[in-house]
Amino acid sequence: MLTDYDLPPALEADLVALGQCLLAGTAPPTALVAACVARLDGLPAAQVVTAGARIRNALCCFCYPVTDPGKDRRLICGVLATVPMLAQVLILHRDGHVREAALNALVTVPRSPFMLAALAMRLNDWAGPVRTAAAWCAGRLFAQVAPDVAVAMGLALRAGWQDWMRWAPAQAACMDQLFARPAVRVQLVARFATACDGALAGTLRSFLRTPLLDAALPMLAAMARQAGVRATALQVLLWGQARWKTGTRREWVNKSLGLDRPVPELARRDVRQPVDRNALIAMALQDRSALVRRTALRALAQCWRDFPGLATILPALEADPSPTVRRWAGYLRPERESGL
Repeated sequence: MLTDYDLPPALEADLVALGQCLLAGTAPPTALVAACVARLDGLPAAQVVTAGARIRNALCCFCYPVTDPGKDRRLICGVLATVPMLAQVLILHRDGHVREAALNALVTVPRSPFMLAALAMRLNDWAGPVRTAAAWCAGRLFAQVAPDVAVAMGLALRAGWQDWMRWAPAQAACMDQLFARPAVRVQLVARFATACDGALAGTLRSFLRTPLLDAALPMLAAMARQAGVRATALQVLLWGQARWKTGTRREWVNKSLGLDRPVPELARRDVRQPVDRNALIAMALQDRSALVRRTALRALAQCWRDFPGLATILPALEADPSPTVRRWAGYLRPERESGL
């Protein structure tokens, strides 16, 4: 597993050797380029930012003295013209002109989550021409990416591209189109339903910024293996809203004493998915997870008058192993009795 500071030694050595060939203006051996690409394919997509910085340093021989950047750029682009396979590595180069040339020359569909993440990152590149070239490249290649590669990349990045700021709507649409492909969407839903590792609930909330997975929410609320995913899907269906964190703000606790606290800022999107609310709550109250039962009870507190058989289920809820569930059930009994 990568840390913030290291690359696999074999990859680092290959990148340094490749960088020296590029700076000399000589075509590197095909075996060297193929080895670099294969080892890049093996990196975890979640490390694309930290690994990218180390890759840039290795390719540029650890910040060699630059006397004529234009000359170096021309040498590298000249080598790229004769060795097209280099484009897969040079989209991570530190020179924006080189990255742009590499994107324009790239014809190989990303075969790994890391390389797909590296291409996606270029859509938010700090150089405008690189973003434009990346959008054109994504338009050519994203439709051919294997669904399992796209899903693995999306889950590894936890849909973090939703918060990118540099790109234009046309470039952002490339990511939406990638995950809107039916085969990708089916595998994405399957991963949310069957995976039991990772912070999937937070990732699901990020994906719910768009209607991409709305139709799958009833199934996820009933069948997802991870309790957080079931609870998130249940909450969205019962409240009819998808919510996600966009930042934090300071809220006064006592202004005269200068006491405040951080409060999350949330954005919302209405979700119109037809469901039987009472049946959904009844199902969730039988869930094995206290998190899901608690989510159902919070919704039940708003609609307990319309819920059939409340009196029969309250005793079991008041004896629930979870203290939080028992507190919510105790809150419902006075409400029910006062209503009677």
